[in-house]
Amino acid sequence: MKSGVNPRTKVLFNDALLSLLSPPILRPTSNNLTDIDPDEENGVISCTIDNNLINIDTKTISPFKCVFGSAGKLQEDSQTAIVAIYGCWLPDRRLREYRYIMDQLFYYIYHKLENLVINDYVLVYFHGATPKHRTPELKFLRKYYQMVNFRLRKNLRGIYVVHPTRWLRTVIAVSRPFFSNKFYHKVHYIYTIAELEREFPNNPITIPLIIEQTDWLYSQKYDRQNASIKRSIGRSVSQPFGGKEAESPA
Repeated sequence: MKSGVNPRTKVLFNDALLSLLSPPILRPTSNNLTDIDPDEENGVISCTIDNNLINIDTKTISPFKCVFGSAGKLQEDSQTAIVAIYGCWLPDRRLREYRYIMDQLFYYIYHKLENLVINDYVLVYFHGATPKHRTPELKFLRKYYQMVNFRLRKNLRGIYVVHPTRWLRTVIAVSRPFFSNKFYHKVHYIYTIAELEREFPNNPITIPLIIEQTDWLYSQKYDRQNASIKRSIGRSVSQPFGGKEAESPA
């Protein structure tokens, strides 16, 4: 008699898992799509970016507004703002008007930062549960980085990338020539939510359920890596130099 999981059950489980990790293309992300920004009028936010008047189409980006979040100020100095970006809520690159949506979303985030950041700020980017088709291409990141004014670049105290994949770390490494060295010295990788909580113990940062549900994958891998390193250190400490057993004193 054969044992094991029924193939059909396994397929259904995999499909359910994929549907969980890959949100629909136009999944609403705002808690309430009728929420209106204080400076929004008739579905448009008029603002000035680098001395240019920009009209942000908030109706188009309403499903993606939750990409941006604020977690208040650092408890240590009460001056440094904490900004969160959730990659799982970014637009899908397969959308027909993807370029237009991304530009409008960038202006919206930029506008929020301009109003929020007075002194220094830290940026926490959640990459967990973000499929590749929701990750912006390098050309977009480079374009938007160059559009950020000097004040926001200078006041950026650090970037904390939560749940970085090997693919994302490779992309960041390859893109280094396109950005400043100061920018790269501010990038820090955070592999688990527990590690993030240790980094910001007094600042509760809102974490979407879909990211919490994938955190255990990173936790298992990260804990195994730590355990392997500790075992290696333990073996090297217990063995004398050269790998030979120490001779007993006469």
